[in-house]
Amino acid sequence: MLAGGRQPRAEQRENVMLQAQLADSRGSREARISDVSSRGLLGNMAQPPARGEFVTIHFQSREVAGQVRWVEGRRFGVRLGEKIDAHSLMDGRNAKRRVGKKPEPVRIEEDASLISFVTVYSVLGLTALSTAYLIVTYLIF
Repeated sequence: MLAGGRQPRAEQRENVMLQAQLADSRGSREARISDVSSRGLLGNMAQPPARGEFVTIHFQSREVAGQVRWVEGRRFGVRLGEKIDAHSLMDGRNAKRRVGKKPEPVRIEEDASLISFVTVYSVLGLTALSTAYLIVTYLIF
């Protein structure tokens, strides 16, 4: 463990100086990104988002989403929701994904709302119960 209670970094980080638009619950504003790895980034802005908040960061070539893990003054760290190619952000081009299709952008409103989460799973549960009822009824009669 390093001084200050921090753990050693497991992934290679790239020092960069990128301009981006950060969207959080307070809206969209400019941020500077100074450190990028495949699973996180270090940002700097006048009013950083709160710890635990879900954010979307729009770069020139793509957008990434994640959760703010720490805030110290103007600096903040974001754990990304998906693994990225750090060089693609610096080069201004999209890196090809290894498997599957391009991910859908994360909508902050949906991620941050417990009510929408409960509603979606309630509808799914009711649908499953209705389907089970119809199958059992069909098999009995």
